[in-house]
Amino acid sequence: MKRVLIFALKSVCYSSYLYFADSLAKSLQQAGVAVEMFSAKNGPLEAMEQYVGKAFDAVFDFNSELPRLTMDDGSYFLDQIHAPFYNIILDHPLYHHDTLKQTISNFHVLCLDECHRRYIKEHYPHIASTHLFLMTGEDIAGTDGYPKKEIDVFFSGTYTDWRKVEESIQTCPAFLEKVTKQLISLVQGNPAMTQEEALTRLLPSLEEEEIIRETFPLHMQACFLCDTYLRAFKREDLLLSLAKSHVPLTLCGNGWRSSPLAEFPQIQIIDDTDFKDMFSYFRKSKITLNLMPEFKCGAHDRIYSAMLNHSLCMTDATPLLKEQFSDWQDVIFYEYSDRNRLPEQIMELLNSKSRLIKLSENGYRKAKKSHSWQARAALLIEICHLN
Repeated sequence: MKRVLIFALKSVCYSSYLYFADSLAKSLQQAGVAVEMFSAKNGPLEAMEQYVGKAFDAVFDFNSELPRLTMDDGSYFLDQIHAPFYNIILDHPLYHHDTLKQTISNFHVLCLDECHRRYIKEHYPHIASTHLFLMTGEDIAGTDGYPKKEIDVFFSGTYTDWRKVEESIQTCPAFLEKVTKQLISLVQGNPAMTQEEALTRLLPSLEEEEIIRETFPLHMQACFLCDTYLRAFKREDLLLSLAKSHVPLTLCGNGWRSSPLAEFPQIQIIDDTDFKDMFSYFRKSKITLNLMPEFKCGAHDRIYSAMLNHSLCMTDATPLLKEQFSDWQDVIFYEYSDRNRLPEQIMELLNSKSRLIKLSENGYRKAKKSHSWQARAALLIEICHLN
């Protein structure tokens, strides 16, 4: 029997990391893999030393900082465990440069976006392999019946005020402020463009071109506020356009009560909720609205979580999502650039219960078949040679 070790060391992001680790452990165990889990909530970090000298077929962590951890003699902690290490990163690799640059001996990365995978492969050649591996949610009821729906349109995610991000950009050194603003402008004008593509396009016009090329990932990391700004601006802009068109919205996450959305009478706000409790809201929602967090060729677990709980997902499209789902059959794709059409589409669906249910159930069946944790475990077993 294959043996794996899963670290669950962080409780940030509404405890989503802990949920993902627990779900992955359970699904691997159901598939016949022996799983040991080390959780920060169950013991001090010093207790990780118990794994020094032990062997596993794979070790996993989410948004890990473990590759940076060293022993007293300066050697890497992970090199003391006889196993390939898989870092499952949940956002753009630019946020993980300080970890990804570490040269542990058997380093692998799983990520949520094909563009992220290519970025890692190009800029971190010491990493042995990179694979696309998507997070998902669960069907909390485990039945096929369409549930009672109390929420018209549901959106989950944290509110970040893009104006404050803009202020932070303005406090950066002059060169960094200039480049970040240029990146934002370039990506806004080219919605399919990644930040790394934008920076590459800017290089010929920058005096520091040669230096940036040599240390490209470091400059991407330095310009992280571009990614932060774009996500924050688009999220508020999209939801405000719906609110102004009187679309009934329920928002769940930190910060919304201090946002401009809180002023609208038809907007309901649910404060931050533990990740595993979010599924009950998907189950209560007729429509779940998703906006991709600048993943240009990837997916977000919100999409599958909504579908698995019989909620019709409306999301901006990526090439990956278009491969997985069919527009107006099991999902509804919209273009952020054409968001003015969304209010009419949403209200038409809310007024057509039979069509809403049909689309929702099509999405449910497809997600149940191909995007459950059991399906993810099967893929991971193949990727990591655990069969």
